[in-house]
Amino acid sequence: MNKVMVPRDAVSAVLKQTGKYIKPTAESRLTKEFNIIKQQMMSEFNNHPITKELDEKTSADPSAFVGDGSLFGFIGFSAGDEPTLIVREMLNSSQIKFVRIKGELVDFRVIYPTKEELFQATPLPWAAGRSWLRGIEVGLSGLGKYLNIESGASRSGGGIQANNNVRSGRFRNTKYISQILNNFIKKVENLSL
Repeated sequence: MNKVMVPRDAVSAVLKQTGKYIKPTAESRLTKEFNIIKQQMMSEFNNHPITKELDEKTSADPSAFVGDGSLFGFIGFSAGDEPTLIVREMLNSSQIKFVRIKGELVDFRVIYPTKEELFQATPLPWAAGRSWLRGIEVGLSGLGKYLNIESGASRSGGGIQANNNVRSGRFRNTKYISQILNNFIKKVENLSL
C-alpha cells in the first residue's frame, strides 16, 4: 500500500479555512455554555443569604450576621439605598468575547468584574475609602455599639451607633463575593467544545 504525502502548504491552507466553518458552531456552543454558567453565578448571588438580607433592608430582623437588628441597618445604609444593585449589574455585565478562531484553535476571553473592582464600587455609606462588600468578608467593626432601635437619627431607620459598647460579640465574617467569583471562574476554566 502506498502512502500519500500531502504537502505542508496544503494542510496549512485547509486549517486556515476550517475556522470559518467551525466559528458559527464554536461561538454558539460556547456562548450557550457561558450563559448557563453566568446564570448560575447570578442565581448564587441572588439567593445568597447576605444578598437576601440586604435586599430585605431593615425588615431582615433578626439578622443571621449581626444577631440583633439587620445587616442593612448595621452597615448604615440609607432607607432608600439598594446596595446589591451595583454588584448585580456588574456581575450581570460578564460576557464572552471571541478573539479569533484559527484552524482548530478557538481563542476567547471572558470579561467579568474582579473582586477589587467590586470593592471599589461598594463604598461604605459613612466611610468612602472602605467597602461594605469587602467588610462582609474581612469584618466590620462597631457591632458592640450597634443599637437596634428605630430613630430619626438613623440613616436606615433601623439602628444607630451608641458612644459606648452596649453588647459583646463581633460581626460574623462570611466568604461572599469571593466564593461566588471563585465558583464562576472554576466553571469558566472548564469551558470546552
